Amino acid sequence: MQIYFGLIVCFSQALLTSLVISQEPDRIWLEPKRPTSFESDWNARGVQKVTAKIIEFDGTKISYVVTGDEAETVASSARVLWIERGDVDDLEAEAIQFFADGQYSESLTKLPIILKQRPPVWRQQWLTMMAANAAWKSRRSKIALELVSQLDRRPLPLMTISWLPIAWKNGTQPSDAIAQAKQRLEDPSLAVQLVAASWLLSSANRSEAIDTLKTLQRGPKPNIAALAEALLWRSATPPQVTQQYKSWQKKIDGMPMVLQTGPTITLIDKLRSAGLSDAADPLQWSLELTPIHPVN
Repeated sequence: MQIYFGLIVCFSQALLTSLVISQEPDRIWLEPKRPTSFESDWNARGVQKVTAKIIEFDGTKISYVVTGDEAETVASSARVLWIERGDVDDLEAEAIQFFADGQYSESLTKLPIILKQRPPVWRQQWLTMMAANAAWKSRRSKIALELVSQLDRRPLPLMTISWLPIAWKNGTQPSDAIAQAKQRLEDPSLAVQLVAASWLLSSANRSEAIDTLKTLQRGPKPNIAALAEALLWRSATPPQVTQQYKSWQKKIDGMPMVLQTGPTITLIDKLRSAGLSDAADPLQWSLELTPIHPVN
């Protein structure tokens, strides 16, 4: 329980501080602007890579100053695919490496110390979402859901929302996750409801999870609604998959690029379970060969 309270207290206190501008430039990956009705989409536009100092990054916009320039640039935060921070210290780098190596408990224990150092608010949110995933993967589901609840009290960039600890594939969840999800299925936080429902889709509480996702699909938050709709595909029968998967692919293509990975994983999983490997393989290759997030 020490980790649990430490993370919550540190996260809450850290968000009270003002934004800190990095001393070293950051590298930002932006989704290409989509063509207007007057522009041709014949030639695909490439991801935009920017080296800059981030001034502000929240649920609405990102503002930054490009290296060698003086003017401030503002873009929609929904276009941000990934950020490689320029001034990551050794402790933060170690926590990220622990997570990448699957040492989730070790990664989780680093977060209270990192948050006390008051990184920029957007970075606190991203690191805390990493902690939520680490908690889920190390069977500390109560911590995972509480961290999601804390995060959902403020508008979040889609880059952070895309990393919610959602179960995108069918498969039984640990008993700890099932027990905690049942308690939080009617949580005031819609993000918590979304995560909890995803954990329950392969459980005896499947029908309650489906009802929750259907409600979220009609809810007030478009991005949560889109992810809820994609999770409902997990309940489709093989004939339904065969009939509908092409329309699902179009819906994924219509989402902000940063949100597409999770729904694509669900679609691949359902295609394979329906015996449609020929349709699943290109999607799998796209995730492996041209990932939305850059691979370090």
